[in-house]
Amino acid sequence: MAGLGLLRASRSRAGVAALSLLAALAALVAGCGSSAPDATPASIRATILIEADEAAPNWHRDIEATKGVDGYKLLEMAVDGDLDADWFPEFRAHFVKAILGAAPEVSEFWGVFIWNAESSAWEPLPVGADLFSVEDGHIMAWAIVERDADNPQLPVNTP
Repeated sequence: MAGLGLLRASRSRAGVAALSLLAALAALVAGCGSSAPDATPASIRATILIEADEAAPNWHRDIEATKGVDGYKLLEMAVDGDLDADWFPEFRAHFVKAILGAAPEVSEFWGVFIWNAESSAWEPLPVGADLFSVEDGHIMAWAIVERDADNPQLPVNTP
């Protein structure tokens, strides 16, 4: 009989040890996700040039914004809302009419551009500003340009 009691005690200790080990592993796994730092930053920094007059460039550097911000929202942040634009829901786009009080003439419009560091040149955005996701380090420009398909214009000032 004494042997049977010893066997039960041994099984009981083994069960407690197994449960303790299982609880420790569960705590370790649960803690892994919560204590690890997020590898992706929650914010970005970008720069915007506003070129209503090429002789008087207006740079807004190192604008901090939430990751995933679009080009229009970044402009709105840079100028503290000092712009006039119409929203076209069917295009999911704003048509910018004035920035910081500067409005284009009848034959002009506000063009939006992105700086290509590899070619050291401005390029028109491939999509509207509302659909463009700004990334950390991007340099954008809003410039008054003429409506001339044969002679596309770019901002004059460079970073």
